[in-house]
Amino acid sequence: MIRRLNLSKAKPKSASIKSEERYRRHSNDDEFVCKVLCDADVADVVWESLSFLTLQDYAMQSSRLLGHRGYHGRFPVHIACAYGASSDFIYKCVSLYPLTAAAQDNDGRTPFHFLCKSYANSCDDTSMSWDRNAIERRMTRILWILYRKAPSAIIIEDNHGVDVVEYALEADMSMTFIRLLQDMVARVHVHNAKKKANRKLIQARSPLLQQKGSREGTFCMACD
Repeated sequence: MIRRLNLSKAKPKSASIKSEERYRRHSNDDEFVCKVLCDADVADVVWESLSFLTLQDYAMQSSRLLGHRGYHGRFPVHIACAYGASSDFIYKCVSLYPLTAAAQDNDGRTPFHFLCKSYANSCDDTSMSWDRNAIERRMTRILWILYRKAPSAIIIEDNHGVDVVEYALEADMSMTFIRLLQDMVARVHVHNAKKKANRKLIQARSPLLQQKGSREGTFCMACD
């Protein structure tokens, strides 16, 4: 059974870190961290508690946990993008496990979807004294981290047919952020269109090349 965290009795950060240094892992701790990082039902509680309980540091030290697919088909990077994790943590997730940057959960959502849908609202709901511009700057850094690892994932629609731009609009993101998303999406579409055109060109040329080779072969046989 997943242990729940009591925020009302959370220790100050300094005291918690000292306590963490004396902490000894039990045999089921890795499984516990996997569950709480990937379970949407408790992730909000966990992420609000990271600054006190250094659960994020635990996951970063036990890097294999970052590649664990949990409930609802989500990796830790999905939850990290949904609940306001640091850009450093998200960078480590996708650096160690690049495929997770494009991974879709059971609802068809990638980390891009969670970032655009929930990241800003999650930061607003916590006690962090950030203004909207600071949140968007942080989101922009994370967006580039994900995009460099999995650019094609930014055009994916979830199982409800919703893309990242629509989620960003619903989250009331600035037009600067929206335009950046649209530019990234457009780049991927242009790249895919060029690849498709090149593929068709190669397929069209292939019969001509075969005919040319056949004629050359016949000509050589005639010369012999």
